[in-house]
Amino acid sequence: MGKSKIPERGLVIVAGGGISGVKSSICGSPGCNDFGPNASIGAWYKISPYVSLASSVDYVRLGASEKDPRRPLNVSFQSEVIEVTGTVVVNLLDSYAGSGNYRSSRKRFVVPYARAGGGFIYYTATSYPGDASSLEDSQTTYDPEREYPAIAAVIPFGGGLRFRFSDEIAVAGEAMYHLTTTKFLDNVGPRLLPASGTDHYAVAAIKIMYTPVIKNKIFSKKYQE
Repeated sequence: MGKSKIPERGLVIVAGGGISGVKSSICGSPGCNDFGPNASIGAWYKISPYVSLASSVDYVRLGASEKDPRRPLNVSFQSEVIEVTGTVVVNLLDSYAGSGNYRSSRKRFVVPYARAGGGFIYYTATSYPGDASSLEDSQTTYDPEREYPAIAAVIPFGGGLRFRFSDEIAVAGEAMYHLTTTKFLDNVGPRLLPASGTDHYAVAAIKIMYTPVIKNKIFSKKYQE
């Protein structure tokens, strides 16, 4: 429990990175995934000690290979994804650890939270013969299943743990799952796999959170007046 006179309201700048995995028509398990990088930047706006509004822009690279012997398509893919989302963040514990007269001066070191929202992705997918070790090594790529770049809707949801180190700095470990409305993240559509459904992906990341204390002090003063 850390002492602080800064209210749990105002702007927080967030940046981070992690790894991503995909669930697509040709890959539904960790074993066939080629885990890719994730990088993000955004902001949270704390409305109260329990609720924040968040927006972010993420880069995600997805990839996998067909390894189901029942569907020997001999295909791999790689997708470059830009994601823009808005979410609601709900703390599962009050940010304040104190009570009574000490409530406004003591804050929890660890706060679990849940996030959910919506947005869109802008993506380009490339598929290639599965015996190539990577897209860069492949001498052949398959025809596009649709026109790229393409846009699709996305619904992210998940949660994390936020660790508070000071009024300015916090670090969060976060896991999010992303439902999309497209079946072409792997560039494998009805032509190759008629029964294919929509593709989804997951991201595990570490986020650095910076709270500009001076600006939030001004905000808090106006709020109290």
